[in-house]
Amino acid sequence: MRTRVIAATLSDHIKSSDHIFIMGHTNSDLDAVGAAVGMWAAVTKGLDRRASIVIDKGRSMATTLINAFEHQPEYENMFITPQEALDRCTQRSLLIVVDTHSTSFVESQEVLKAIPRVVVIDHHRMMVTHIENAIIFYHEPYASSASEMVAELVQYINSSALNKKEATALLSGIMLDTKNFVLKTGVRTFEASAYLKRRGADTVEVKKMFANSLDTYKERSQLVAGAEVYKGCAIACSNWEFPNVRIAAAQAADELLSIQGVRASFVIFRVGNEIAISARSLGDVNVQILLEEFGGGGHLNMAGAQIKNSTTNDVRKALIRVLDEKLSEATKKNN
Repeated sequence: MRTRVIAATLSDHIKSSDHIFIMGHTNSDLDAVGAAVGMWAAVTKGLDRRASIVIDKGRSMATTLINAFEHQPEYENMFITPQEALDRCTQRSLLIVVDTHSTSFVESQEVLKAIPRVVVIDHHRMMVTHIENAIIFYHEPYASSASEMVAELVQYINSSALNKKEATALLSGIMLDTKNFVLKTGVRTFEASAYLKRRGADTVEVKKMFANSLDTYKERSQLVAGAEVYKGCAIACSNWEFPNVRIAAAQAADELLSIQGVRASFVIFRVGNEIAISARSLGDVNVQILLEEFGGGGHLNMAGAQIKNSTTNDVRKALIRVLDEKLSEATKKNN
């Protein structure tokens, strides 16, 4: 019932807007881009309004999904840069933020400030830095993904709005955040996936989006091979930077969870002048609570953080201190 009410209210705001901008989080993944694509379809085909997805393609981890839509006539100008959004937005524009609710993690803080009317659709645990002026704040921390939430909304906005490609994009977001329907899945997750399948979602195409280059596979394997286990947490460090390091680190964090006795995993790696942490858990450790100590955030099972002016070794030592101080708290709060 709540989703139906949200969908009706959102439709009214969309119809009263001259241009709808859709934006995810920085370093966007398949869930952020998939949810954005789903909302784009609902707005443009379901409600016949202009819409654009604001994204920095150079920093995105979902380039395979973006490439599937680019250079096709029906999706011309679907993706735009933050600067293009600033040039086009007006006081009657509407911004829909998906897969994050934090002002610190949005793709462009300038776009967020420039558009007065904001809608938030997110499933992450509430943070202090949440967007406060949203006209709709659709927050479901028990949802598997933002793509699941968007799939539900689209059914009430216009159930026939999605075609095969767009449904596949949403399904890729669900499969990413649930680790192929292993984590954070509920009845609504499978109902949303069933709807996407009826709209033509292709699981084989989703599988291809998760494919890696040989170099990325090798780097991921090196990260896993060099990991240590401390208090039931696997910790891996990379002192070198390489292409697709974010993807390799995220996948290494996932793979480390398959080691017997490991309840959570942390991969520390360098990106430019910053040190990043990618964290995962099987559910009995709340990794978001732990990474909030580094200014990061995310979800109970998946979180990340970026630290400036540090080294991988210093961050590793700091992480061990946090585990000593906060691990029991993170486990207790989750239970």
